[in-house]
Amino acid sequence: MTPLDQALLAAHNAKDNSALVRLYRQAGKAALAEDETRGCFYLTHAYIYALEAGLSEAQELHSTLKSFGRES
Repeated sequence: MTPLDQALLAAHNAKDNSALVRLYRQAGKAALAEDETRGCFYLTHAYIYALEAGLSEAQELHSTLKSFGRES
């Protein structure tokens, strides 16, 4: 298990939405270079947690997902 995976699990266990947004965004941006589908999968998770927490990052994540055709 990678350090990022461990951090994601810890954030889930702590129910820390801010950390989940940051970590899923990090995972998504890293994955986009190799696999658009996997990258958008992680970014979608970041977007959902940002919406749930009412974080301003939701708007930027939504725009990113739209640019990849994941949202209309």
